[in-house]
Amino acid sequence: MVVIIKAMFFDLDGTLLTSERRISPKTRLTLEKCKENGIKLFVATARPPLLERMLCWDEKLLSLFDEGIYYNGGCIMMGNQKEYQFVSDEVVRRTIKCVSKHDRLNVVLQLEDEKHAFRFPLEEKWYKSWGIPVEEALSLSQIGNLKTAKVLIFYANLLDSVTPLDDELVASLRELCFDTAQFYLTDRGKCGQVIGRNINKLRSIEKIRKSLALEKEEIAVFGDDVNDIEMLSEYKYSVAMGNADEYVKEIANYVTCDNDNDGVHHAIYNILRIFGPAGPNYI
Repeated sequence: MVVIIKAMFFDLDGTLLTSERRISPKTRLTLEKCKENGIKLFVATARPPLLERMLCWDEKLLSLFDEGIYYNGGCIMMGNQKEYQFVSDEVVRRTIKCVSKHDRLNVVLQLEDEKHAFRFPLEEKWYKSWGIPVEEALSLSQIGNLKTAKVLIFYANLLDSVTPLDDELVASLRELCFDTAQFYLTDRGKCGQVIGRNINKLRSIEKIRKSLALEKEEIAVFGDDVNDIEMLSEYKYSVAMGNADEYVKEIANYVTCDNDNDGVHHAIYNILRIFGPAGPNYI
């Protein structure tokens, strides 16, 4: 039976983006070809929907994607519509209290309407990478009634962090989130992420898939980290990057090259064979 891929979902960091947080020219050309052939492209990322600021994406690059999934599923964007799913206020309070015992550990609340509140201010040069002007950064005491889409816990400015979260803290956060929220330890152990209960990329992909009336066999997903495990485990055409941890690779049905060697391009052409001998769109 010939299977047609009609939509693809891409994690960003460590997957679609290189180590320099760019889409390589070869991979971009491949995405453009997918778009030209009617394949819908979506991001499925832990980042907020601020890619034009965070990654300096221009309108042409943004137009390749049919919106997508942000905050690990805490926000779905389709057209101009945003659908948030928030972390409970109680979990947010308990997380801040847990982390406050550690003097140098930062907490960032990523809030509705893409506001950001920081336990400790960042070095000024880092705010651009978060997609916000320095003057718009809030403190934890300034959030008012804004709801939280995701909580991040890390050292330094995150992107330059070399310090993993200690095991005792991770155990405490997992216990805190048990049955009330989702906790992921990502970035090789250097970042803790808390999102709402029963929220993940898979559930959000399924909402989009059903809204488009697509079958699971018409979906392909790409990822590299623990917050991609749910979606990589669910779809026949799931691809882990060569730079992923081994247990993430074991979950996926295919493994491609790493993100610095055009892994997405390689998978589309040589593993899924979307543009193979059978013609455009065919596996």
